[in-house]
Amino acid sequence: MDMSFGDLVRAPKVELPGGARQWVEESLRLLIEHFGTDPLRRPAVVPGEFVPAGYDGSETAGRELCLLVAERMGIPAGRIRFSFRLEKVVEAGQLLGATLADAFVAQSLPAFRGAAPEDVAAVRTHRRVPGARGGADCDAAARLAELLVECGAGTDTPEDVADVGLLPEIQRFAFLDFLTELVRCREIAAEPDPVRRAELAERRDRPEPGAAGRESSRAGRWTDLTYCLPGVELLPGHTAVMLGSDVLADPTVLMAAVSHELGHQVLMPSEVPGATGVLREPLTDLFAVLHGFGIAHANAALDETTIGTPTVETFGYLGETAVAEALAAHRFKQHRLLRDGPLLPAWHVALDPEPRARFVARLDELIGGPPSVLGW
Repeated sequence: MDMSFGDLVRAPKVELPGGARQWVEESLRLLIEHFGTDPLRRPAVVPGEFVPAGYDGSETAGRELCLLVAERMGIPAGRIRFSFRLEKVVEAGQLLGATLADAFVAQSLPAFRGAAPEDVAAVRTHRRVPGARGGADCDAAARLAELLVECGAGTDTPEDVADVGLLPEIQRFAFLDFLTELVRCREIAAEPDPVRRAELAERRDRPEPGAAGRESSRAGRWTDLTYCLPGVELLPGHTAVMLGSDVLADPTVLMAAVSHELGHQVLMPSEVPGATGVLREPLTDLFAVLHGFGIAHANAALDETTIGTPTVETFGYLGETAVAEALAAHRFKQHRLLRDGPLLPAWHVALDPEPRARFVARLDELIGGPPSVLGW
């Protein structure tokens, strides 16, 4: 069925088996079965009441809010490294990844020695050399050095893990970027059709470093920092939640972003079906809704002011419509468990108009009529 543009920008970002409504219901049931009903027993998080008074958009204030979100979700945060320079980490990772490709071709690192000759030849022949921000006249090595300083990583061997800055995160991105390039080069080298080979060579699998900040700044990334490079263990037991710098300006977006990334902290090592598969991202959004952050996710899902502009800004994977319906399903289950006053909660007015209407409509459908009429 064709969707209007308005429906499309509010829809889930990935196809959900059985449709969004069925997937939300089944996945929410699965999460509750796995983690229990304790999350349902806590009230919804209303952003205007949750964000500390005096929040000023600084990194210090942002980190304090991240810690509050972690506490609300019951996630120990002592070994989680929160940062707000994702765009710089991505760019530095791509530039450092290019140096790993150089080392792979030269076989100059112990971890790369003994690589298959055909793989070395593929990377030597087909690898892309990313340009630094500023174009061909900008020295990529100089830009990488600049980014390392900006990320507090420096170039010397740190004496203590507290002095590494964002180096572990950058190294992790660099190694993953190198692996992506290795797979790409293998694919090109193995393609017998010259036309298809040329198409593969031109395909963009990643943004150029200069665009990395723009394309990732509203996103977040969670990663395990135990192993950043083959055989290198930098921060055992530590994980990282990396967020773009622009999320600091809007604490609601920040709450949505960090509650999603913290969801990976719990779901990735769990045995929940789908936690590490192709649907892991929408499932992680749903995990945040289960833990009370549905209002933040619904309100952050679409920036209404950008509709009609060349770039419509959206957030998350479930999309505004599915988040609102997930919030209704969550509230319905919560009310059945607690019978805590009216089914339609007072906090529904904190929702933006579009998700509020969807939330109320879905509650009506779940009970067979308007809550106020039925006395819920």
